[in-house]
Amino acid sequence: MSQADRHSKDQPEKLQQEAFTKENADWTDPGHIAAQKLSRRRLLASIGAAGAAAVVYGTTYGMASAGRGGKDDPDVIDAVYGDSRINPRPPKPPKPPVPPQELACCDFVKTTLAELRALSAPSSDVVYYMTDSGMEGSLLYDPSDTTSADNTGLVVVSSSGARFKRIVEDGRYNVRWFGAKGDGVTDDLDVIQAAIDVVYALGGGTVYFPKGTYIVSPLLQTRRIVPKSNVHLLGEGTNSVIKVKDDAGDYWTIFGNFQTWPKVSNVSIRGLKFDQNPGGNTTCNIDHRRTDYYWTQFCISLFNYENIAIEDCTFDPICGWNTVVLNNAASRNAIVNNCTFRFIHARGYDGYDNSAVYMNGWSHVVTNCRFYAAPGEKAMGAIETHSGKSVVSGNVSDGYVTGVHIQSSETSGDGADITVSGNTFTNAVHAIQFWPYKQYSLKNVTVTGNTVSLANARQQRSMMVGIGAFPGALPPDHTGTFENIAITGNTIICEEEFVKRDNVLEGFCYGIGFVRETDVKHIVIAGNIIKNAPIAAIHIGNTPKFGTMSNIQITDNMIVNAGHYPAGNEAYKAAILLRSTVAGAKISGNTIRETYATSRGLYSIRLNAADGSFADVEVTDNVITSVQGGLWLDLHASVRTNSAEKHLKFTDRAFDDPLLPAGTTYQPGTVVLATGSTIVPGLTPAGYRILNGGTFGTLTGVTATGTAGSYKVTVNDSSQLRVGQWIKIATGDQTRRINRIAGNELRINAPLSVAVASPSAVLYVPPVYEPFGHTGKLPAIADTSGLSVGQLETELNALKQAMRDFGIINV
Repeated sequence: MSQADRHSKDQPEKLQQEAFTKENADWTDPGHIAAQKLSRRRLLASIGAAGAAAVVYGTTYGMASAGRGGKDDPDVIDAVYGDSRINPRPPKPPKPPVPPQELACCDFVKTTLAELRALSAPSSDVVYYMTDSGMEGSLLYDPSDTTSADNTGLVVVSSSGARFKRIVEDGRYNVRWFGAKGDGVTDDLDVIQAAIDVVYALGGGTVYFPKGTYIVSPLLQTRRIVPKSNVHLLGEGTNSVIKVKDDAGDYWTIFGNFQTWPKVSNVSIRGLKFDQNPGGNTTCNIDHRRTDYYWTQFCISLFNYENIAIEDCTFDPICGWNTVVLNNAASRNAIVNNCTFRFIHARGYDGYDNSAVYMNGWSHVVTNCRFYAAPGEKAMGAIETHSGKSVVSGNVSDGYVTGVHIQSSETSGDGADITVSGNTFTNAVHAIQFWPYKQYSLKNVTVTGNTVSLANARQQRSMMVGIGAFPGALPPDHTGTFENIAITGNTIICEEEFVKRDNVLEGFCYGIGFVRETDVKHIVIAGNIIKNAPIAAIHIGNTPKFGTMSNIQITDNMIVNAGHYPAGNEAYKAAILLRSTVAGAKISGNTIRETYATSRGLYSIRLNAADGSFADVEVTDNVITSVQGGLWLDLHASVRTNSAEKHLKFTDRAFDDPLLPAGTTYQPGTVVLATGSTIVPGLTPAGYRILNGGTFGTLTGVTATGTAGSYKVTVNDSSQLRVGQWIKIATGDQTRRINRIAGNELRINAPLSVAVASPSAVLYVPPVYEPFGHTGKLPAIADTSGLSVGQLETELNALKQAMRDFGIINV
């Protein structure tokens, strides 16, 4: 249609709207009664065939189709992501009731519901316009109907038995037509249920909630609102409030059904606000220790469902065990989109478990939602996604312990196929956690592009996880593995903790990790930023060394200030820690940095024989820096490294050169190539092989104390010392290598064998080495023919010395 055609078509409608606005004042005047004639036949003709259908209970327009079957059935993607057949967009706001002026000359009578029910002589040539507040609309007398029941909303039966039918124009059924008050006082639960039941009986449609506060009184398992297939609920955003009455006590759910009830299909709930009124419910008791099950206080709960959309809703405040729970591993197609949740702890067990959105089933989406909880409210989980083929994206949570909980189920099969991306989880403790269900492994998961900040210090919980396996206790039958998981491009920031807490489980605190006693296979951890992880930044493996960690790739991560917490077990204080049986791992391209002036971390990368076995493991090209010294690279002998970097060094001065800088250190097995420009032919060595590690130079003014059996030594001045240097403590003649420096505390490679009670001198220990490959040629030896025996002896001694100088003999 051209712009001109569209304009000419829209203009009459605009004029009609203006005329209605102008004349509506007269229509609402109690003294005004329309009295224009129009036959019933002409009336039905004027509103058209569709309008005629609407007269008979109001045939719905644009409702979601159901049970079509065959080739027209929506596929999974359509069902979840917006096929209009099962996931219709929110209808436009209802049109105002049709006034008499719009129907042009017919008998119109203004009436009330009470007057209509008392009417003894109705006329089929009259349009009856109901004026009760919230129930406004036109009805027609149907003389052919003598059996329909009075439901207030669509059918009104008079005392004489006459049936009046409401004209419904757009497939939306106003809940106030059925008697709902929405006044914040009257209990509207039964009326809401009645409206849903009537619309369901018609084949479906939309129950509309105009502005108001609709009080409901759910109770245990006996009172709730039961949703029905093909019946949608629509409100006016935060203006349309479903509120639990004061002192409602314990209840199962506001909207929902039970596990054994028929499937609910093709339902959308949009534009409603749910208020669970926790402050006004002083008689409830939410407690998971109870033996009954009707205390959960769900808002929306479905346990057998298909094609469900919950969008543009506000849940504030909420308090239940779950707020939205769609829980059936065999169900499918659900979306929770653009909703807001705010949790307040209700009366009951202190710290009861709770999750705002609990999704279990195939093909579900949670996107663009917001979750809030104030400090101290003990909000546990924002989102749970179970089973698989799910997407959790674009959500924000603030104050929830867990942002998203990812779990397999009995229907996950070869892959859960779960993607968690682009979320922001603030003030969390277990931001994104993985959890296998029983023996069913969690497979095929991508976690990417999320922003996480942990409130580990403020929350004071015993465990902390940025992204990774839930580290806490699980039932003994939860033995499933973790496979095919990619954790990439996330940012994880922890709170610094410099004071030791009694409740911290040090092995269960990490930025990214898998520490459960099970197999971990095919894991990629790449391109993440992890800052201020109090203990380990990346931790894979477990203390009992149970399970195999295979095909692990840890690459290109940025790790800053890991392991700064004063842990009791310092083996966990590592930027990257691998334990258990590790079969195939690559740790490469990571940047590990400590910025504290006084070193607080311990290990940069730890793959220690005490923690497990390592086969086909490579650690290469990592950049490790610190301000003072530390970040010990502790690798098992079997680990492949950059051999040249590890074993090959260079010096531009001979080892016997007095100008060789003090503190120059070499480790055992190192080959040092001489690159100096001063060469004495045949005498200057090409290099040196280090037999025993040591440090050149003289160390003065440094003393140490320490306890026998301790790896720690305290010195009076560490400014001259560096990590890796070899020192000798005079007391006990104890030679040790420095592995870490933190202030004036040294971590040494072996415990002290003798106590150093009083300050004892500390000296450098020079390395033991052998020169090799002298440069150039020795001068020629003169012809010895004709010499005396004494002269020959002198020449022989000169030859022997030359051979010594050249490294051929050492006697």
